[in-house]
Amino acid sequence: MKNGKHAYSTACIGLLLAIGILIYGVLVLKQSPHIPLIFSTAVIMLYGVINGNTWKEMRTGIVESISESAEAILIICLIGVTIGTWMAGGTVPAIIYYGFQIFSPRFFLVSVVILCSVMSLVTGSSWTTISTIGVAFMGISTGMGIPAGMTAGAIICGAYFGDKQSPLSDSTNFTAAVAKTNLYEHTRSMIFTTGPAYFASLIIFLILGMKYFSDSIDISQIQTITTGLKEGFYIGPVLLFPLFFLLVLIIRRFPAIPTMIIASIFGLICTLCIQGESIENGMRYMYSGYISDTGIKTLDDLLTRGGLTSMTGTVTLMLMSLSLAGVMRSTEIMNVILKKTGSLTENRVGLITMTWLLTFSLSFLAADPYLAMILPANILGAKYDELGIRRSVMSRTLEDGGTIVCPMVPWGTNGIYCTETLGVSARIYIPYYFLGIFTPAAMLFCAITGFGVQKKGNKDGNTKKR
Repeated sequence: MKNGKHAYSTACIGLLLAIGILIYGVLVLKQSPHIPLIFSTAVIMLYGVINGNTWKEMRTGIVESISESAEAILIICLIGVTIGTWMAGGTVPAIIYYGFQIFSPRFFLVSVVILCSVMSLVTGSSWTTISTIGVAFMGISTGMGIPAGMTAGAIICGAYFGDKQSPLSDSTNFTAAVAKTNLYEHTRSMIFTTGPAYFASLIIFLILGMKYFSDSIDISQIQTITTGLKEGFYIGPVLLFPLFFLLVLIIRRFPAIPTMIIASIFGLICTLCIQGESIENGMRYMYSGYISDTGIKTLDDLLTRGGLTSMTGTVTLMLMSLSLAGVMRSTEIMNVILKKTGSLTENRVGLITMTWLLTFSLSFLAADPYLAMILPANILGAKYDELGIRRSVMSRTLEDGGTIVCPMVPWGTNGIYCTETLGVSARIYIPYYFLGIFTPAAMLFCAITGFGVQKKGNKDGNTKKR
């Protein structure tokens, strides 16, 4: 701090103005957060100039913030490359095909949750899952007489659980990056909160679904997809090897960047040797993604994904948010505010709960999960370090209050997407979105008991209470 101390009122005005610009740009003007983030960064820079910070200090803060997340940015780029080759190579199509083979009409709702989870896990996209097999499941449920809201809730529960636990998800990588934690540590940490909520959801859907069982249901949409997969790709168990090998590397905590490079290479091998594509096409899929042309719209929408260029929006959003984080850190604007409000975050329970409340509130105010997670990460990250709590606890709490609950925001991008795609309003499916309802309860349980709250130097989750 250049002047020795900053005025609390000036810091509050600067922060509120920056937040206001973000909310106005995203919620009112319906813009992507990228440009509003630039203007918010400019506001914090102005605050720094008023309080004596030099451009060199702020530039150093930006550079350090981005450099600390350079690995995460590279991982996100490699994920796009991997998805492109896994689509073209047939790995993802094979997983989808075999998933439908275990589809059970008797346990329809539970099957919906599980299949959407698997689909979202291997594609890294809840939206793709919802818009493809989710739409098909909505049609099936109509013939069975199952309420639309109930089926939509099952679809969204599975889609968002798989998305959040997938190392291929751009939002999961984004959260790990802004929280400055390891990707795999972040996904493992989320199991402590989303895991219990997911299994509770399965039990409830099992009970609800038994009431609506019918021996005569129309599964023609599912058959159309599976037939299209068999006609468009060679489907065989060998295509599951890249997924198996990826899981082994993740379990053994192999470094993320080499893991994604190996995964993309295996996908390329499958593309060339099993699907019979040329090396030129294989490299094009790695760069610009795979474009499906089976003639089946639902299937083409599902498989047209991936490529290095598909991650451009996420990477630039990260650069903008990390720039804001760097300026906030160099100007020490949050230190001034936390000195006045720090008593609320001086212990484990208060810190984790405040992180969730702030993220949850911003999710509804800003209607954008990325923005909702950026600010709490910048504001409270240092507090986790002070209390000796691993950043992965913060990252999972950001997801618990941000991406997990975002389908519950009717005016948010996710809420609108779910409503428009599935044809069910948010107020109808929210009572059945059990993942979003139970996850906060699991978060609070962990905060109070200390269960799953990893401390620095202890990655196994078996921690002492604080």
